[in-house]
Amino acid sequence: MNRSPDKLRVVTPPRKDDSPVPLEMLPYLMNRVTSRANQLWVKTLREHGLTIGRWQVLSVLWRFDGSRIGTIADLSGGEQPAVSRVIDQMERDGLVSRRPSLQDSRAVEVWITGRGRSIYENLLPEADGFVQGMLRNLDNDEIRQLSKLLERIFSDLQ
Repeated sequence: MNRSPDKLRVVTPPRKDDSPVPLEMLPYLMNRVTSRANQLWVKTLREHGLTIGRWQVLSVLWRFDGSRIGTIADLSGGEQPAVSRVIDQMERDGLVSRRPSLQDSRAVEVWITGRGRSIYENLLPEADGFVQGMLRNLDNDEIRQLSKLLERIFSDLQ
């Protein structure tokens, strides 16, 4: 049965007390948060002809325009072949363009186009609102702490 994301039930196993999630379950909890956020955010993206992968590429290029595909894959958390396919589609649709690197003739850089920039800028307020809604039960100090903790965890996985 194919269910739309808004009809998915969020199942949380019952716990007997306020104890934290067992350590071995922490990676799965982080994955569930990311998966659920993507399920909800993709609804908005689809209205603009985007997917999570396309949004991630635009987000990376917004900050690091002219990046190489490997860098985009690294920063977006995707696999290089998959990101390359997304960039192929985005180039076809006029959202990005590829250019030879001026520093290394063997390398290709990816640049956001005016169309891609416009779509990203139009969606940015909705993206900010979405993230604020996700974090609505956290205060500013908790958000800063969460960000620092996730960066440390990621750093330890390098």
